[in-house]
Parts: sequence; structure tokens; C-alpha cells
Amino acid sequence: MVDYRDVLRALSKLDEELATHNPAHPLLFKLFGPRYSKALEIALEGRVKKYVFRPSGRILWIVVGRQREYLIYEKVAYCSCDDFYFAIMDGKALVCQHLIAQRLAEKLGWYDTVEEEDGLFDSLMKDWRGPIPVVNSNGHDDEK
Repeated sequence: MVDYRDVLRALSKLDEELATHNPAHPLLFKLFGPRYSKALEIALEGRVKKYVFRPSGRILWIVVGRQREYLIYEKVAYCSCDDFYFAIMDGKALVCQHLIAQRLAEKLGWYDTVEEEDGLFDSLMKDWRGPIPVVNSNGHDDEK
């Protein structure tokens, strides 16, 4: 299992590099591998959304993926994608493309802000949490 502090360190390294290099700098591709290429594509395509709920001011980040929308908790470096669950939690990777994309978009201003009423928070959270992956005895994903 990955140490949560390592995930935060990896994202801090991304912040440091973005402060001194442009987002297409080869070092960033070297540090994060193919996930960085995918994250840069996501950010450039405007698929990162910052939801601001009113009047509470609560903020949630969403990355629009190929299959669904992924919930990002940037302060704790969590993503609701399968890659986070299967690769990051197992220690095979430090960050998923969605966490990188959210960080890129936030630092560079490449996101859309969506304002919603607090009354919609629960229904939107239900949609974003989506189905919970279950690994059956054959090692395949099923949906609950």
C-alpha cells in the first residue's frame, strides 16, 4: 500500500516544477510518465471543473473522464477513479492522471468554475461517487 505522504510529496513536486517550468517541460513527463501526458490533455481540453456551492462556499473538484466524472479531494490527494483504487492504493503508482490534471488546471487557471446551490450538493455527490467497484473471485471488476 502506498504511503499517503508520498502522494502528497509527488503533488508538491509537481507544484514546484510548474512554478519554474512551463507545463510541457520534458522533466514533468519524466517525473510522472504517461499519466502526465494524459493529465495535460485533460487540462488542455478544459475537462477540470471547480464546483463552488452557495451560500456555504464549499468547493469540490471534478475531472471529466472518458467514462465518467471523477471526484477529487485535492487537500487529501484522493480521486474516485479505478486507477487510484487499484494502482495507487496498491503502491504501483503515486498519482493518477486526474489528480495531476486537477493540480495542473488549478495552478494554471485551466478550469471552469461552476456555481451551484447548496441544496444540490447531496444529489451531485451521489452522482459523482458513482458505482463502487467490487473485485469478484475471478479478479474482475463488477459494479455494486
